[in-house]
Amino acid sequence: MDLLLESPLAVGALGLLLITLAAIVYTQTGTRGSQGLLALAVLLTVGAIALERSYLTPRERVRRTIGELFRAVESNDLASVLALIHPDATQMRADAGVLMPMFQVEAAGEGGEVTVELPADPTAEGAIATATLKPIIKVQHLQTGATAAYFDDLDLELVRRGDRWLLNGYQPAEDWREGAAKLGN
Repeated sequence: MDLLLESPLAVGALGLLLITLAAIVYTQTGTRGSQGLLALAVLLTVGAIALERSYLTPRERVRRTIGELFRAVESNDLASVLALIHPDATQMRADAGVLMPMFQVEAAGEGGEVTVELPADPTAEGAIATATLKPIIKVQHLQTGATAAYFDDLDLELVRRGDRWLLNGYQPAEDWREGAAKLGN
């Protein structure tokens, strides 16, 4: 079921199949009933795509939070980044507060596929999700003018709080603090 709720392409493909079958019946018979069947198939397809686009699964909500994070990072918007981090994630909040003012972010993005692992009950308060991605972050050190890019594996931990997923921790493949210190020298 998640495949249908997370992919407008799958819903559209099934709808197109349904419309095609209804169109075959209509072209063969030409009756009002088959014309109604064709109209119903079109309406069902449009309705199913609208439902798919309006309903966000827990996995899509996690991906949306990650997308918001990278848009905020790319905008150099520390306040928005901190709003996406759980209040108890003190190390992550401290890292953002120290690293972001040191750099002008030129580009930031998820870098392609974001794999999300959800718990058995992703709707429970405090549920933990893990996202694995390979982001692309290009920065310029404000003091030295040196530029650098990060393109390596990153694991993000997110916790459900109310109807939102907030960042709770991260594990980069390389230590960002060490790389930032090298750029500052």
